[in-house]
Amino acid sequence: MAFRISLNQVSEPYAVSAWLRHGEITSIKLNAEAYSEKRFNEVLPGIKSIMTSQTDDFFHRLQTLCLSAGVKVVYSPCVSKAPINGATRWINGVPVIQLSGRYKRNDIFWFTFFHEAGHILLHGSKEIFLECKSKGKYDSEKENEADEFAMKWTFSHNEEDQILTNFRIDDDIISEYAHGFNTHPALIVGRLQHKKLLRYNIGRKFIESIELK
Repeated sequence: MAFRISLNQVSEPYAVSAWLRHGEITSIKLNAEAYSEKRFNEVLPGIKSIMTSQTDDFFHRLQTLCLSAGVKVVYSPCVSKAPINGATRWINGVPVIQLSGRYKRNDIFWFTFFHEAGHILLHGSKEIFLECKSKGKYDSEKENEADEFAMKWTFSHNEEDQILTNFRIDDDIISEYAHGFNTHPALIVGRLQHKKLLRYNIGRKFIESIELK
């Protein structure tokens, strides 16, 4: 399994196993088409549009598009001893993306989804790796590749460079660039604040709460 997980909290195997089992049970209830790498690549632009519009039914729309490509997307609430953002694995030949909605922020949710989608498209069905303190060079490379894939679909390096050419970045500029990049402004705000390139009082209105059931 490919994890995005807090590096300092990976010592609770029972909690992690329970969380994964929940995702497995949930995935069984979904009916997916036969997996098609071509089709999954084709639906990604539509998924990006769902991310950009962030309508109330976004998760159902996300699930539906992914199922048409043979990918199951499931939600499992985050548990305290298994602080996982998302996981990817293949169950009976079917790729499953399991999301926790951890932090309940739309920017984190969407980056996690595209990160996990990257694992499916880049790393195949046999990869087993965990992002933790003991991860090796091999694992780091795979995680970095998935991160690069997610950046490409959410807010690319080139787009980041473009917005940073502005002497001053405010809510209006963020909104304008997000429209031009066909992304949600929260992805811009989250990235720049994470890199300490944007003050935390700017763009806060663009961060939307994710509530899944």
